[in-house]
Amino acid sequence: MHCKSRSAGVCGQFSTEFMVVLACMFAVLGLVSIPMYNRASGDATKLVNLSDARDAATKLANAVNTVYACGIGAKQTVDYWLPRGVVAVYIHENIDDNGTPTSPAHNGCMEVQVWFDLNDDGKPDNTDREAVVMVETILPSRWVENGDNRPSWENVCPYVRQETFRTSRYSRTHHQTTVSYEYHASGRPRVIVIKDDIVGWA
Repeated sequence: MHCKSRSAGVCGQFSTEFMVVLACMFAVLGLVSIPMYNRASGDATKLVNLSDARDAATKLANAVNTVYACGIGAKQTVDYWLPRGVVAVYIHENIDDNGTPTSPAHNGCMEVQVWFDLNDDGKPDNTDREAVVMVETILPSRWVENGDNRPSWENVCPYVRQETFRTSRYSRTHHQTTVSYEYHASGRPRVIVIKDDIVGWA
């Protein structure tokens, strides 16, 4: 009887120690694996958002290219989704330190630019190249590729005017954007007009 009681005590002590060891192992695994999972999940979400933004920029660039190639009177409407976190969409413009558009791009071609707000300040993160997706168009910009001014740019190249373009930092938005190539009798005669409507949220 005495031996059995001692054996039971050893077994009980062993079981308690084993449970403590298991609990410590699970705690360590949780401390290591949860941050890794959160980081991997965040990276995956970022990649999906960048992919959606590139798809949207490509569709916009293709629409701009099509109406420019077809000439005055051409019009095209495209549908696409912008991911959560997008705060600005610009055609052909750079971003200054305050997160506002300044002058057209210096690489010889106008660009469709989709900007994200990664630091949650409500402005495009113009210091982070991962925060922007850019797709070139065939429209010539104010500068040629070596950075020199393009001669008679105002008279030779069409002006791009964005009349509306709303975005949302907190939800995906479904857009219908109409791109039209128009002739105006006053001012810059040839104008590519971009009108955007949000038709859905997710």
